[in-house]
Parts: sequence; structure tokens; C-alpha cells
Amino acid sequence: MSTETVPAATAISPRPSRVTERLLLPAAFITTAGSAFQITAASILVFHADASAVAVGWVFIALSIPQAALALLFGRLVDRFDRRTLSVIADLASAVIALSLPVWLWSGGSHTLGSYLTTFLLACSAALFIPASNALVKERIREERLGAFNAHFELATNAGMLIASGLAGVLFVVFGPVPLFLFNSGTFVASAVLTYLVGRKPPAASPAAGQAADPAAGQAAPSQAAAERPARPPVKRLALLYVNVNLGLVVASTLLLVLVLHNFHKGPWLIGVVDALAFSGFLVGAALYPKVSARVKTLPLAVLAMLVNVTVWCLEPLSWIALISLIPIGGACYATTRIASRTLLMKASPPDRAGRIFGGAQAAGLAAAVLATVFLSWLTDATGVLWAFWGLGAMQGLISIGAYLSLTRPVPAPDRQQPEVVEATAA
Repeated sequence: MSTETVPAATAISPRPSRVTERLLLPAAFITTAGSAFQITAASILVFHADASAVAVGWVFIALSIPQAALALLFGRLVDRFDRRTLSVIADLASAVIALSLPVWLWSGGSHTLGSYLTTFLLACSAALFIPASNALVKERIREERLGAFNAHFELATNAGMLIASGLAGVLFVVFGPVPLFLFNSGTFVASAVLTYLVGRKPPAASPAAGQAADPAAGQAAPSQAAAERPARPPVKRLALLYVNVNLGLVVASTLLLVLVLHNFHKGPWLIGVVDALAFSGFLVGAALYPKVSARVKTLPLAVLAMLVNVTVWCLEPLSWIALISLIPIGGACYATTRIASRTLLMKASPPDRAGRIFGGAQAAGLAAAVLATVFLSWLTDATGVLWAFWGLGAMQGLISIGAYLSLTRPVPAPDRQQPEVVEATAA
């Protein structure tokens, strides 16, 4: 009679990777949609009150500063405690904070001050949620599924953001800002429930007794294993690509709002049209990513898509016709470079350090975004929004080219790290 022992990892039946994906993807869609309602409505409130690019820029600065200051610290916390629990805590805290803004407005509080404070506090909870959720994905999704999951994840988050942003302009005019803020609070609760249903972390599989110490059983000796260990992936340089994508998103949110409301003298309806067209581009880019990435190596794909994106970006402020004509192309390229950059970084991140890596990348990206937003908002008010668009495009293009050259240059022996190491992380 066989007395084969069942490994500990199979004794408990954790949720399969595909089931986890089906829970995390709608959670991402829901909470991103609510956040888009909040940030769009808050930005319109502030612009109507102060009518300047700097005033709108401060909304996004309030969104960025806490994450820049806290994301790395919280990322270290994520690597020490359960990622699912921390994600749920962050969502529930965000729900309470989001509910406080309509209460503030009902009590007659200042629209500008309330928008700044709520955005700031939501950013504090996001500083915990972002590294926790990224580390949760690294922990629960099989590596061979990361590329496909990230494509679906970007589709879900960008769909939530852009659909909600497109509706926000119309709903703001019809109903006012309060229903949008209430909806935002409810989305965080729904996200917390879906994340909780992912289940507990499955126990790590351990080798059978004696197998690890017996070279004859097929286990390499320690010295041989050390010699065959692959070179360390260039995590910092891969993180630079990811940081560059996040940098552009934050700054672009400010500049597009000013371009539509101030330069083109259009109402919130055009913001909705622009966001809807951008979503169509995101949809195409995310849907085509699996097929495109199967034919083009991930690193060149990430850089090429970014360069096309910034070229389109520099042409968009020429007229509102150019904007609505080109933004779907920019959206498709943005989705492609974001998915590729995130996949490269996620595959290169050690599981026990994923929280601090993504927390550090988030902090670096938002710190750079704060500085860029202040400078480009000042440049917009001083010279015009066209120069700000061109400045952002040039900056992102140079960062992408520099990161690519640093990742592909040969490294002298004995510390030689082949360029293929980068592509291996995307296999």
C-alpha cells in the first residue's frame, strides 16, 4: 500500500490563480472608477473657484505628496505583513475619508479646502494600497500569467478611470459633485469585499525531507547552485521605465484640464469626450498587447510605445480637433508602455521585496511628478500650455531612451549582465 505524503502546499486548497484574477480585476475597476469621479469633480470645483492652472495643479500635488513621502515606508510594511489584509484596511480607510467630503460640503465648508484635504487623505491610504495590491498580485498570480493579467488589469483600471472621467463632466453639470463623492466612498467598500474574498495566503511548498540536502537526489550542491544562479535583474533601471509612465499620467491630468477649459474655452463636456476617446485607445492597446508582445520583445516595445505616445502628446495642443483626433493613438501607446513596464518590473522583483520595490517606484514617480507639475503649471501660466506639453514630451522621451540604453549596454566581466536578462524577466 502506498504511503505517499501529500505536501503541505496541497493540503489546503487556496483559490486558483484564475479565480484570484476574477476577484482582483473587478476590484481594480470599481475603485479606480470611484477615484476618477472624485479627482475630476474636485478639480472642476477648484478651477471654478480660482481659475488658474496652479490651483488645479495643487489638487494633483495633494494627491501625489503623501504617496511620494509614504509609499516606500508602507512598501516595507507590506513585505512584513499580510498583503491582502493591508489592502482591505486601505480600502476601508479610503471609504471613510471619501464620505467625509460630501459631509463637509453639506455643512457649508469651503469647496477648495475640502477638495484639497480629502484628496490629501485619500492619497495617504493609496500610499499603502498601491504597494500592497502590487505585492498581492506578485504573490498570488502565477509568473507565466503576469503579462496577460497586467494587460487585463490595465484595461480594468483605465476603463474605470476613463469611463468615470467621461461621465463625471456630464454628471457634475446635471447633479453636482456630491453624488460623485458618495459613489467614490461606496466603490472602496466594494473593492475591500472583493479583495477579502481572495482568501488567505497559501502556505509555501517545502521540499521533501532529505531532498534539499541530497545532491544525488537531483538537488545541486550549494557551490554549484551559486555558480549557476542567474545574474540579478536590473530592478532599478526597470523601475525607471515604470516611474516615467506614472510621472506622465499625473502631469498630463493637470495639463489636459487646463488645455480644455482655458485654451480651447470648452466646457466639462469636452473633458468627457477626450476621456472617452482616450479610453478607446486604452481599450485597443490593452486588447492587442498579448498579440503584440508575442512578436516584439518587451523592453523595446515599452520604449517604442512611449516615444510614439510623447510624439502624439506634443501635437495634441495645436487645436481641439487635433486633440480628439490623436488622443486615441496616444491612449493605445500609453497602455502598451504601461503594461510592458509593469510586467518587466513585476517579474524582476523578488517576492519578498515586491512591496518595497513598487512602493519605492511609486514614491519616486510621484515625487518627480510633484516637481514637474509645479514647474509645468508655472510655465503654463507664464508662457502658455503649448510649451508645457512640449516640455513634458521631451522629458519623457529622454528618460525612456536613457533607460533603454542603460539596460542594453554590455557590462564588462566578471560582473557581466547580459541584456537578455531583461528579456528573460518578460518571458
